[in-house]
Amino acid sequence: MHPIQIVFSENPIDQRHLGQSGGSISFTACGLPVFHFENREQFQAYLLLKEEVKRNEKR
Repeated sequence: MHPIQIVFSENPIDQRHLGQSGGSISFTACGLPVFHFENREQFQAYLLLKEEVKRNEKR
């Protein structure tokens, strides 16, 4: 499997979800920060945590 990288977020909640899902903050060759996931399972866990927040906000 290939690692997944997405755009870095300064939002502390997003960063907490990153850690909870097993992801980490990494840097591109140009020195830009990104959210890094070793596999799709970590990425999916991150997305689920973000969706949970959205659902709770709508209540």
